Order: sequence, then structure tokens, then C-alpha cells
Amino acid sequence: MDVLVEGNRLPSIAGIFHEREIPYTVAVADVNAIIEYQQASLAKAFCKSSCIMDWTKYHRLETINKLLEDLVVLFPDRCSIHGIGSSAEGREMIVLRISNGKTSNDGVWIDGAIHPREWISPAVVAYIADCLARTFDKQPEYITNKDWYFLPILNPDGYEYTHTSDRMWRKNRAHYGQCVGVDLNRNFSCGWGENGEEGSSSDPGNCFYRGPEPFSEPETKAVRRAIMEANTTFKVFLSLHSYGEVIIFPWGYTEDPCSDYVELLEGGTAMAKAINKTSGRIYKVGSTKDLMYYAAGTSIDWSYGVANIPYSYMVELRDKKNRFLLPAEEILETSLEIFNGVLNLMKFVDKRNKGTQAGSKSKAALVVTSSPV
Repeated sequence: MDVLVEGNRLPSIAGIFHEREIPYTVAVADVNAIIEYQQASLAKAFCKSSCIMDWTKYHRLETINKLLEDLVVLFPDRCSIHGIGSSAEGREMIVLRISNGKTSNDGVWIDGAIHPREWISPAVVAYIADCLARTFDKQPEYITNKDWYFLPILNPDGYEYTHTSDRMWRKNRAHYGQCVGVDLNRNFSCGWGENGEEGSSSDPGNCFYRGPEPFSEPETKAVRRAIMEANTTFKVFLSLHSYGEVIIFPWGYTEDPCSDYVELLEGGTAMAKAINKTSGRIYKVGSTKDLMYYAAGTSIDWSYGVANIPYSYMVELRDKKNRFLLPAEEILETSLEIFNGVLNLMKFVDKRNKGTQAGSKSKAALVVTSSPV
């Protein structure tokens, strides 16, 4: 458990823990100092809107959406953008699609910032989209034979709110009585409301509030509609989060293993191996309940159990030390390790789908070691 404590109350809280023999460590000594530093860096980058993204800074919604638009201008033969709906406060949700246009392609969905305080997730999604768009014609068939859908910021209202008001905000910005926000990753239909207050919350004031019913929120409705009404059969669903350095798969609402447990374990391991080869980081792989806790109504349980997307994963990015305040200096390295992990997952999926030896008829994937020019 993470507990955010006002600095002048730390001694008294530490005393309470000591009296009750509760072990603890101070993870981040001064949260405000880190937030102020990141906000100062963000202010310098906010006015930069060009097709050359600065991967050493976190960016606002407007800048990330501008990147997607720029990629369409640069690569109109492979890139297109689509509005899939609007948020509770009316912000457009924009998806970038990268495809060679073949009707036989399988679909890959990658989203970020369903929890807006997890700034590293939209940065990584945007990086992968940018890198793939620029290198698409150099990639092997198991990359180019897929329609790629990127939604860097699933929760645009919350994401903007973390930049303007509350850096640690988790939910969307819908109003329920005097309370604000639904945890969008508890608002999907599969397992919704299971395990009572342990898997989510019925209290609108709780940070895990699941909403009054499944898909009560415009953001989750937009994702459901975009996937279920697409002309593509999705085979892979990836939702990027932070923090934890784990790759998890269904189920989250029950201890029972999903029917494809071993297959998902092997696919997640393929990702983890590529990550480790890239940066040396060790990402654990397992089901949501095995590695974390009960989570009912999550997007990956829905994508696997209802949308029938066989390879559904939630990737908890870096890092355990800095929690949600990962230094911007680690954006690029984090993006590189996850990009290479995604490439290896696609190789694994293609091998399973075609029943051939990996790489027997295609060139090796372009493993990226630096930001593409």
C-alpha cells in the first residue's frame, strides 16, 4: 500500500506504524519537489508542436494528439486518425491506425492513461506509435500483417486534470452527486462488481469507484464501440499502466485461472524476455490476481472474456522506486524496452497462428536501440 502523507505529519504517522509494528519505508521523501520539477519541464515543452517529439519530457494532451496528426501527414499511406467518442467533459478521444490496408490483417489495440496519473503510459504508447509509423516498411511480415490501433490517452479529462490540479488523480471527471470520477478500469462489464469492495468500490468517493453500472462512462463506451464495430478481428489487446514492472493477464475478478492461462503466460514471457534483453529489467508475468490483487471490471478481463481477444495483457511499467513519478529521463529507455517487448509478442502470436517456426519465412524484427529519426 502507498500512503501519501503531508510532510509535517510524517513523524506522527511513523510513530503510529512503529507502535503497531507495521514495517514501512519512505519511498519518495518530497513528492511536491518532483511534481514541481516535472511541471517546470512540461511548461518548456508545452508550446512545441511538431512532428519531432521530444522524448525527454512528458507532454500534454494537445501535444500528443498533434503527434498523431503529424504522423498522418508524414505517412498517409499507412496512418490515419479516428475520433472514437468524447470524454465526460467533451474532449475527443483520438485513435491512430497504422495499416497496410489488407483485409486479412489481425488487429492490435494499445492504450494508455486509463489512470491519468500514470504519465509514463501515454508517453510509451505515443513512442511505439511514432516508432512503428516511421519504420513500418522495414518491419517483418508479422508486424505489417496487422492493423495497429493506438489510443495514447484513454482518459483525456483526467490526464489534463493531473497537469492542472491534482497530479495523483486516478479516475475520470464525471460527476456523481458531490463526488467526481469513476475508475474506468473498474467500469468494464466482465466481472463488474464481483468481490464487493475488495475488487472495486460502490462508493462514488472511493478512488476505485466502479460507476453505477458497466459502461456507464463515455470513455469505456467509446473503447467498446471502437473494438466491437471495427472491421478488424483483434488478436492482441495491451493496456499500459504504471507502476510495478509486471505483465498480467485475466482474470482479475476471480482466483480461477482463465482457459488460456498457459498460452498467455508464454506470450507474456516472450515480452518479458525481450524487455530483459533490451534493458536488463525483470518484468514478472502472471494473472492479475496472482501478481496483484482482486480487480473487477478491468479492460483486459473484458477484452479477453467478452471481446474474445485471445492475447489480452495489462503491462505495469516502471518503476517501483518512483511510483507514479517516474523521472522523464527514463521515458526513452522505458519506451524502448516495451517496444521491443511488443515486437517479440507479435512474433510469438504469429508463430502460434501460423504454426510455423518463428522467423522461418521472414526477416528479423527491427529492434530499436534509439529514437528513430
